[in-house]
Amino acid sequence: MKIVLSTLKKVLFWSYDRGSWQYDIMCVLILAFIFFGPNDVFHNHRSSAADEITEWPIFMSREQVGQSEPGRLEEKIRERLAEKYGHEVNVSRIEQVRDDAGQLTGYLAWEK
Repeated sequence: MKIVLSTLKKVLFWSYDRGSWQYDIMCVLILAFIFFGPNDVFHNHRSSAADEITEWPIFMSREQVGQSEPGRLEEKIRERLAEKYGHEVNVSRIEQVRDDAGQLTGYLAWEK
């Protein structure tokens, strides 16, 4: 029993001399675990936050949107985005983008 405990202590504290056969066996076991071990150990697991749908803004210049009536801005942006991406786009919010002089340069639209 004492031999087993002393061996475990040496392995746990890595007290074998470098170049000894015990040291080489421990290195081989570690490399075997790395290369032949289960993939789940080395891959990141998705968190619940990664499953949430994130919204990304899409920039549309003033020229892309064109002239529109104030009440039809969201509809016009949805139409342009649907043309661009080839499918219906739901817009959750729209913000104006202005340059340093205060001139309207475009819009940021957040897709749901």
